[in-house]
Amino acid sequence: MLSKSKKSTQKAKPKLIRPRGIGLSVKLFKHEGLNLSASQLASLFKKAPYAPAKKSDIASGFSKAKAVGKTVTADFTAGFRVPVLAFGEDVPVHYISVDRGSVVVKLDKGTAEVRGSGRIASRFRRWVQKETRAKMQPLNLNGGTRKVYDTASDIATVLLAGLEGTTSDLSGVEFRGSGIQTADEIALYTRKYKGEIVRFRGTFPYPSGQQLTTSVNALTGSIFIYKWGEGIYEKDLNWIVSLLEDAALSAM
Repeated sequence: MLSKSKKSTQKAKPKLIRPRGIGLSVKLFKHEGLNLSASQLASLFKKAPYAPAKKSDIASGFSKAKAVGKTVTADFTAGFRVPVLAFGEDVPVHYISVDRGSVVVKLDKGTAEVRGSGRIASRFRRWVQKETRAKMQPLNLNGGTRKVYDTASDIATVLLAGLEGTTSDLSGVEFRGSGIQTADEIALYTRKYKGEIVRFRGTFPYPSGQQLTTSVNALTGSIFIYKWGEGIYEKDLNWIVSLLEDAALSAM
């Protein structure tokens, strides 16, 4: 048995998120009018558990809801009706598909983070707006994309939009390649034509030391992190989410 002194010097293993598929999808929202404390919001989640009466019921709800400081976390589950058309049939058969994700609502920042598919994020957004009358919109990351973009070790694709004063009707341009962060053309379009980086994919050095390929869509407030090995360390996810949130909010 380890002594108390040895236990205190042991480092806890970092938490690993194991997404299904090739990576983790994250959607960021800005909420307004969410006039609840963290404990009240956690209580609201607990009062709406995922509990369909029948397997064929379409339901949504929460589990493991808790409040820590001004942050509320919970798991969110929702069912979706999916039509399937069999070969040679004209009428589709409907099945219930169940999707799961986790949510992080930050009352001090006025943001919400949904870890999961796009449809689970949309369902969570509708639920919050209906139950609390708060407004939730995708967090516009335009103000923060450049800061994250500059931290990448390599960028593979860049989409610029909002170009002004070009000699044609060109309003956007996409670049693909290796090591294109410092390309003269990107500097030209962002400086001379006031272009904004609205979407990009690249490799980033995360705090854990892993190099993870990550896609950012500024207009939809979306991030996709490709996992390496078994999953993604939670501290790595928190790092890039905080970087984008802080930069986006400071630009508002």
